[in-house]
Amino acid sequence: MRDPRDDWRRFDAAAIPSKDSTPHLDSFLHEVKTEAAGRPLMLLDVGCGSGRLSRRLFEQGFSVLGVDINAGALHAAEHNAASADTVGRSLRFAVADFAEDASPQLDGGPFEVVVCQLVISIIGDVRHRANLLRHARENLWPGGWLFLSASGVSDTINAGYARLYADDLPLTGERHTYLSRNDRGKVLYVTHHFTVDELTSLLEAAGFDEISVVTERETSSRRPDEAAYFLYATCRSKQ
Repeated sequence: MRDPRDDWRRFDAAAIPSKDSTPHLDSFLHEVKTEAAGRPLMLLDVGCGSGRLSRRLFEQGFSVLGVDINAGALHAAEHNAASADTVGRSLRFAVADFAEDASPQLDGGPFEVVVCQLVISIIGDVRHRANLLRHARENLWPGGWLFLSASGVSDTINAGYARLYADDLPLTGERHTYLSRNDRGKVLYVTHHFTVDELTSLLEAAGFDEISVVTERETSSRRPDEAAYFLYATCRSKQ
């Protein structure tokens, strides 16, 4: 079995998939800031990659720590953040593995908000996903917010995904899990697509409540001419 963490440690930082349009996240953060009534908030961006989203969140008024397993991506993130300088707020980055069993040691926590964009779909197997959510909760204040996006099961709207699920099942041993490959067929990383019930159950088991999951039909992250479902979850760490 391949180690998904090794895949992401070695991944080309410039090619890490991401989404520039984040309306669900933007709406969520607006509500969080309204509830905070001007109080400065600490935000943890898990799986920050090259830090584009972290920089945008910092510019929206948060003090941000971005973490990722890919040291090359964090080098690019720190370069892009060099000009960020605001009294009372900071934009920092650190290497951390949220998939491992041991809790990552972070400076600056606990946090009021954790953001995790699409990471849970590509972080590894069931144990790695549970670790990610457990570490997210451990780094939140009681009552703190988690925003999580994930790829949704898409075989009903995309025959290509139906084939991938079926063809790769003997390799992955898990339904709705497949191997993401490049144009030459080289395996890049493992991807899992969630049902709403599956994602909700994982969040509950990790110690979150007030869980809301919205499903949207959008274009695939790596196949812009194909349809796919995405799940957007918000929840709070239990008090």
